[in-house]
Amino acid sequence: MKRLDDQQPQIDRIREAGLRATASRVAILDHLQEDRRHPTAEMVYESLRTTHPSLSLSTVYSTLESFIDRGLLRRVHTPEGRLRVDGTLQDHDHAVCRHCGAIYDVARSGLRPQEAPMLPEGVALVAVNIEYEVLCSECQEHTAVGVGGSGRPGETNHPGDPGISKES
Repeated sequence: MKRLDDQQPQIDRIREAGLRATASRVAILDHLQEDRRHPTAEMVYESLRTTHPSLSLSTVYSTLESFIDRGLLRRVHTPEGRLRVDGTLQDHDHAVCRHCGAIYDVARSGLRPQEAPMLPEGVALVAVNIEYEVLCSECQEHTAVGVGGSGRPGETNHPGDPGISKES
């Protein structure tokens, strides 16, 4: 476990967001400052449960939702619809592998709408995020159709597919 002095920035951020800086909140935020995988709640829980045995999966879920609501984290949209989070708050976009779901941070480019789209009355635009649909290098290597193909599951020899070993 980290010393309290090392966790002070996270404690301050949590308090500035109007939340109590509990041990579990500090541990979760601290972990997410280092974890660039855009983890799910389950991934966060698995990473912390040995050092924080009293932490529950439901606490992780509720803490992540609180952090998203207070602007401490960003929600990452995924093809499978699972909650994944991003601890990097600086403006950036994401590239998501259409086959395995790996998520990569992408520096913002100049690609942004010049004017707001026509939205229904009473709807306010709050952000524009671009998500690139990609095939990661590993999936390209194991996809029968390669780049430019569908990349749909079932058309690959991907190491993550059931019955396929990493050595194949």
